[in-house]
Amino acid sequence: MKICFLTAGTRGDVQPFLALAKELDRRGHHSVIAAGSSFREAIEKEGVSFYPASLDLMQIIRTPEGKAVSQEPIRHMKTTLKLVREVINPGYRATMDDYYTAAQGADLIVYHPKALGAVDVAVKLGIPCVSMPPAPVLYPISSFPCPAVSSYHNFGPFLNRKTYLVNRRSESAQISLINQFRHDTLGLPARKTGAYTYYREGQEIPIIYPISPSLFSDVTDWEGHVRLPGFFFLNTQDALDKKLEQFIYSGPEPVAVTFSSIVLKNPHRFMDMLESAAQATGQRIVLLTGNSSIDFSGNDLIFAAEQAPHDLLFNRCCAVFHHGGAGTSAAALRAGIPQLIMPCSGDQPFWAQYLYRKGYALKPISEQALTAEKLKQHFHMLKEAGIRGQSEKIGAVLKQEHGTENAADWIITNYG
Repeated sequence: MKICFLTAGTRGDVQPFLALAKELDRRGHHSVIAAGSSFREAIEKEGVSFYPASLDLMQIIRTPEGKAVSQEPIRHMKTTLKLVREVINPGYRATMDDYYTAAQGADLIVYHPKALGAVDVAVKLGIPCVSMPPAPVLYPISSFPCPAVSSYHNFGPFLNRKTYLVNRRSESAQISLINQFRHDTLGLPARKTGAYTYYREGQEIPIIYPISPSLFSDVTDWEGHVRLPGFFFLNTQDALDKKLEQFIYSGPEPVAVTFSSIVLKNPHRFMDMLESAAQATGQRIVLLTGNSSIDFSGNDLIFAAEQAPHDLLFNRCCAVFHHGGAGTSAAALRAGIPQLIMPCSGDQPFWAQYLYRKGYALKPISEQALTAEKLKQHFHMLKEAGIRGQSEKIGAVLKQEHGTENAADWIITNYG
């Protein structure tokens, strides 16, 4: 069976697809992932076929314009609109053609909701498709509102469900591009925005959330509609850098600090606070600079590296201070260590609030509200018995789950 994975976005939007593709390949199937070229090396390193998509959002947010827009889109509205008009929309239109080419000969499409045109491609090719958002943002439930609407307020069962209607409008800004693609490339008639949000030709589109059911045992609305196989973890052959390993074992367990693809609004101010809090408390830190714009080479208390395998690193740390991405949150949960989350956008506020309410993370804090004094307090709070005990319990549970394998089982059973 050939499975075509269509996705767009940052690392958190690609890695779950890579984990599942790798598992399906291991079982003798053939997977191909269409994504931005920033991910070619990571995908091909795992032995999975890659198809380049024209829209590379990771590359865009590394540009000065992309950084400005990702930090403060409202303040830089003129730049935002120009970027959308001149780069993002043309990139999306070209990417739809790329998706169609990548999916030739496929038996199944698994797609991220950001992958505009994915269902249209499946319709044209006459093959099934499965939606796989990295967070529980799609199917209407009564337990909590759509994370795209609010992560801070519960509106009650009826209104909570209604908030998910926003998903029907998510492609409205690009519907003209989609219909152009349908006409020019697929030879299909125009359609309305949101036509394929939940249904395709009268049939419900299957949904997989690559998350753990252990965190959502009280949600019953997903029954029969959404599969929760468990978090997806990419088991790589990577090892920790030798110097990093030496730093870790040279003293008490450090706190890991990482913001992955997120660009901080004021990286210099953040580093001043982090250094001050580390000096005042003696807390050792492993700082992964990633795409944060932090320029720091390290000192006796802070080891700086661009990146490191989260599974290997977190298992050697006492806590994680991060942005709240689904993948980073999952890795911290499985490691069984407390979290401090400073969310920025997307599904990050949802994970920050949800894990706080569950007792696995401290109360979220914004970059603007963070001070050296608050960070000192948080370093102490991360070591308290209550949050450590809760984190250890969920870590033990997640270590027994096999999300990627469960998802592969379901796909093979239903489509293989």
